[in-house]
Amino acid sequence: MSNSRIVGLSALLCLLPCDPAEAGKHAPAEPVALVYSLAGKAALASSPRERRPLRLFDRLPEGTTVEVELDSRLALAFANGRRYELGERSRVALGRADLSSRSGPVRTLPRVPPLPYLPPIDKDEKPGRSSGAPLIRAERITGLYPRCGAATLAGATVLRFQPVDGGEKYRVEIQDRRGNAIFAEETATAEVRVPAGLLKPGVRYGWTVRTIERVGPVATGEADFVTLPAEAAEKREALREAIEKEGDGLSLALLAEVDRSLGLLAEARDELRSAVRGSPGDAMLAEALTALERHVEEESFASKN
Repeated sequence: MSNSRIVGLSALLCLLPCDPAEAGKHAPAEPVALVYSLAGKAALASSPRERRPLRLFDRLPEGTTVEVELDSRLALAFANGRRYELGERSRVALGRADLSSRSGPVRTLPRVPPLPYLPPIDKDEKPGRSSGAPLIRAERITGLYPRCGAATLAGATVLRFQPVDGGEKYRVEIQDRRGNAIFAEETATAEVRVPAGLLKPGVRYGWTVRTIERVGPVATGEADFVTLPAEAAEKREALREAIEKEGDGLSLALLAEVDRSLGLLAEARDELRSAVRGSPGDAMLAEALTALERHVEEESFASKN
């Protein structure tokens, strides 16, 4: 995997909504910034004829204009770490790495390290267990996290699952891409912390859990996850340290959205919870937290195909 795929900012914020009818005609514009705080209303104008309401965590492409309405404000961060707070009736145009024009109350915020991203898994890399003995059909253990769609930090991976009735002891196992077991542990709790140094950055793993010494049928569960590439993890850690040192509650929303984009769903959820506690009246943040919690729950309890 090349460094450009790991740390390049072209894929950092590649989640802009796209009209399926237009998708085949041209590639979407490359985002250069994101909105991580929004109180009130604002609009995004990508051209004189194209204008739409701005939403929390929207990705903003180069060349667009942001207009903030009366009694409103927003904060945005560029991919390179530059940040601004836009007050009511302010208007800015976005360049590739900074504002190209501005009017009204626009305040420069402390800069943070460049924002990292997680590239998609190679198309020839198959999720989950690629070989090894198949699981025997049995009662299913649900609530596995992390699973497909989630990433972890290689040195701080925690495996969680939902206990089953009568299951007092479990065997948790991690497999590499070839299906070889690289970690196994018996536990009486539904949470297992993987020893630091065992997992490699930027690698997909499968993991299983099954009951042992249970009266009745064996219950099993399986899932897969990917560890964050090393350079992306380093950039993410630099961003986390800068935001925590700053002590700005709203900036936690920026870290949460970055982590969500990286696939660090549990971390993003915890950060959004802290941001909401710090801004109890922010309805948009509360709505984003509800959506993320629902997504994490759906990912955890989804059945593996």
